Amino acid sequence: MGETVGNRISLSEEMINRAASQAMRAHNSGGRPFILDKPRGLSVAIFAFAGSWLPDDWFTHPPFGETKMDTSTFPSLRSVGNDEVAVVNASFLRRFKAILDQLSLEKEVRKVVADHKQVLFTGHSWGAAMAILATLYFLEKGGTNQNPPRCITFGSPLVGDWIFGHAVRREKWSDLFIHFVMRFDIIPRIMLCPASIEHQQILNYFNPRSEFHGKPIDPHLAFYLKVMRSAASVATHDACNLMGCTNPLLENLRNFVDLSPYRPFGTFIFCTGNGKLVVVKNPDAALQMLFYTAQLSQEEAAEIAQRSLYEHLVYDNELQECLGMQNVVYLDDSLEELPLSSDSGPAIVNTTLNDLGLSTEARLCLRAAGGLENRRLRNQAKIDDNKQKIKEELSKLSGYQEKGETRELGYYDAFKSQEEKDDFDANVSRLVLAGMWDEIIEMLRRSELPDEFENREELIELGTLYRRLVEPLDIANYYRNLKNEDTGTYMTRGRPKRYRYAQRWLEHAEKKPSGWRSESCFWAEVEELCSIKTGCNNGPLQDTKKQKIQQLQKRLIEWIHDGCLGKDVVLEGSTFVKWWKTLPSEYRSEPESSMIANLIHG
Repeated sequence: MGETVGNRISLSEEMINRAASQAMRAHNSGGRPFILDKPRGLSVAIFAFAGSWLPDDWFTHPPFGETKMDTSTFPSLRSVGNDEVAVVNASFLRRFKAILDQLSLEKEVRKVVADHKQVLFTGHSWGAAMAILATLYFLEKGGTNQNPPRCITFGSPLVGDWIFGHAVRREKWSDLFIHFVMRFDIIPRIMLCPASIEHQQILNYFNPRSEFHGKPIDPHLAFYLKVMRSAASVATHDACNLMGCTNPLLENLRNFVDLSPYRPFGTFIFCTGNGKLVVVKNPDAALQMLFYTAQLSQEEAAEIAQRSLYEHLVYDNELQECLGMQNVVYLDDSLEELPLSSDSGPAIVNTTLNDLGLSTEARLCLRAAGGLENRRLRNQAKIDDNKQKIKEELSKLSGYQEKGETRELGYYDAFKSQEEKDDFDANVSRLVLAGMWDEIIEMLRRSELPDEFENREELIELGTLYRRLVEPLDIANYYRNLKNEDTGTYMTRGRPKRYRYAQRWLEHAEKKPSGWRSESCFWAEVEELCSIKTGCNNGPLQDTKKQKIQQLQKRLIEWIHDGCLGKDVVLEGSTFVKWWKTLPSEYRSEPESSMIANLIHG
């Protein structure tokens, strides 16, 4: 409790105040997309993005103006295992790309990096969205300097969906983003509401170039209530998920109510309006606070609606007071144990929660957010406890693989034949490991593990070892039981998710394209090619097969050289060698064909 907010977020109060000042200054400037400030005495360069109140810069289409993220520019903004691309506001993305196309931003950032200064992106309102995308862009590029770029926003609208935030947390970038939010400010909540004519009125109210700038909105209360109703739908839906509700009606709600895809990420710092600050990193808790801190009673409805507009313009003044007082509560320290009543728990915590108007219902939702994160951590600990068991079973299969070479049959073909007790024991290990890995994948699919889980180096290494050692056995079992005749090929219909996930983890860690690390599927490709007869005609099917065969030969040499595949693949009695020897000469590529022949004979 005694720690200053600057120490907690690793940014000095002086730097925060300077960023707020520059963000407000840039917001009101015209023409330039950003201003660059290099304050004396601070080893930082502040890039403050200008604002925009043009409707097309906020929403491109109803209801929420979202689009899939451009993964060529932002490759990390996706779910790795589930292979889902993040959603982002289309207008924000389009305008940020336009800023990039002007080239001046990258040029100035390179200069700052060369001067060994900390890069800090900031913005107020719409400019905050540009600051977020700029920070992510340079994080994706990497190598900016010893210190990664930081981002501080003031009254920022929400920019992306849950996958967007999940990806940022997975990459361990979340702490680099700090979002200051006034208690009643309407703009941080505006993306929770579908686009409407009222949005245009709000944008005109804030637009200094509009004839309606600063003029009373009629009816401003109606718009505020509309935003809060939409926020209530989103917050209630997510709160039910936090509390483990399995009622199918919850998902059916989406068929009748437009729920915004946008969700918070990063560190949120809520300003109470009386000099206090509340810091929360948990994204589920931040969403609940965006809704519950802006509640109003019927008696004060009109006043609060007007205040929701006014508060959007006073961040610099409010922060000077708050940072001077340093009356700060860090909710993440005790989220699951928050006091439920307004007169219990630590006095400073309870007083601050009361200042934000957090009801018992709100505190229950915050507790649920903390509880979910703790359950994820417990699930991760359970998996960590099972690692030794996984390694023991993999060790058994590694020994089985080594024995296979003495039978001059190879690992794959020995298992496929199922003639000896060792083959039976290997199958038992295969099934035991499948159960453990399927449990992990199911937890990931249901978001029951921490966001950083898929980016853990030890997990990626273990998953890669598992995939390379065990997937050939799954393929052998698939074709031994002729499942391809009923179901289709292994690659199109039979490959389990546990292998797809593990392959994507490695490809993501190595920044390789999808499908690059498919060495564990070698035998599936061989089996598929074996099923297609080679002929003398030059039809499209034969041309396609020829390309596949020549490509497989090239990759086989690479995989054996890299140690991804064992040399038992080229034993005389292996399925691959028997098939390869039947290929017409035109199907063999050089120098790979000669290299494979040398491996077979020697």
